[in-house]
Amino acid sequence: MKYISIIILGLVSNSVEAAVPAQELSTSLYSGSRSVNQPESLSRELGTATVESLSVVEAESIPVPPTQTYADVLETPLRAVVRVESWIGPVSDTSSPKSTGSGVIINAGDGYVVTNSHVVAPGDHFRVQLADGRWRDATMTGADIVTDLAVLKIDPTGLDEIEPTDTTGIRVGDIVFAVGYPLGLDQTASIGIVSGLGRSGGDSQLTDYIQTDAAINSGNSGGALLDAKGQLVGINTAILSSSGGNMGIGFAIPAHVALAIADQLIEFGEVKHGHIGVVLGAVDEMDSAKAGTLDWDGALIVSVEPGSPAEAAGLKADDIIVSFNGHHIKSPGSLRTWIGVTRLGGEIALEVWRDGTHLSFTLKPGSINRPGAASLAELGAVVKTLSQADAAPSGLEGVKIESIRKDSPTEHAGLLPGDIILSINNELVTNPQVCDRLVHEASGRVGIVVYRSGMVRRLIIGGADP
Repeated sequence: MKYISIIILGLVSNSVEAAVPAQELSTSLYSGSRSVNQPESLSRELGTATVESLSVVEAESIPVPPTQTYADVLETPLRAVVRVESWIGPVSDTSSPKSTGSGVIINAGDGYVVTNSHVVAPGDHFRVQLADGRWRDATMTGADIVTDLAVLKIDPTGLDEIEPTDTTGIRVGDIVFAVGYPLGLDQTASIGIVSGLGRSGGDSQLTDYIQTDAAINSGNSGGALLDAKGQLVGINTAILSSSGGNMGIGFAIPAHVALAIADQLIEFGEVKHGHIGVVLGAVDEMDSAKAGTLDWDGALIVSVEPGSPAEAAGLKADDIIVSFNGHHIKSPGSLRTWIGVTRLGGEIALEVWRDGTHLSFTLKPGSINRPGAASLAELGAVVKTLSQADAAPSGLEGVKIESIRKDSPTEHAGLLPGDIILSINNELVTNPQVCDRLVHEASGRVGIVVYRSGMVRRLIIGGADP
């Protein structure tokens, strides 16, 4: 006797699968029959649930999901995701690029492509491959090590661009696509969801990462994270992995951050990051109770820098900032992001809780102007020339960290003894003297690319919160 499985839903608060003899069906469900003969008595024990009655609906009324495809939605935005190559010296058929990654055309009319700073650093020649295979030479418009973003410019003839979405409205569970050129392959799209919001870490101190389980691998950096409408959600930037490959935890810089940074890079060639002069911390139960908030959202002001815009506006330690220019602040990371991408001279409206009172403040961010250190040793790290005894991969150039001073800026940035420093502020490090010169020339934050345990990591030294 043949049996056909029918799923019976909502039976004794359970879903139960019942096996019904095939001859009790007037015709096959697969042939599109219009009716099913219901047995006069169908009462049996199925697991822990008892079936007292079975109401069978017409087979034609059971919805069958249509074949779904996102091909039409993605067709245009896919044409705006490109491969990016960074070279040291002219592009040549007899050599290989220093690094490769992905990029996103954000302005087709002028030929502007946004990518990650770590993709183009430390190259001095660049080229871009369009989705249809054509190559275009590219020039550097500007790079920002703080947010790990860069903008290249190419010939704008025949380009497409991606429309951004309002990333402040995305939610965990939204469908997203990671598009790029992973592991040397041609353009590749993978599907996933938004797994988390407000994540920190990776290569940036400012950005408030979007977490996704869409597959992101080496070569995806600088590529697009798209929503189900084909709009730009973010720029794929980093992964969390113990193996160096995709483990379902990837991070993207939100589109509103990437585009704000790109606008400044296009206009000024650099990003003029602002600060308000506070040290921020996470809100806990005690902080929330003291300030009078109803939850643990927001950013706690731990201290206020004397003479800063925050002090001039009247902000105080233990205040909890819950809104920035009308945007809800969930964590210190999201506030740092908003402050960091605000143009100098722009006005900031903050909503604050203090001792049970809701207060409003208006202020303008000041410029970050911190003097550079004389050497890396002044920042707490002792380095030496890389030698064969250090067992570094063949062809790797840099300096090796011998020791890190406790509670120093380098320790706080995450540098470790044994790290091999490859570049500082997008310039190659070949010996300790070059290392110290680049640190000395840096004003404010120092972006360092290191090789550690088979992976290249980007760390940033210096500076308190915005």
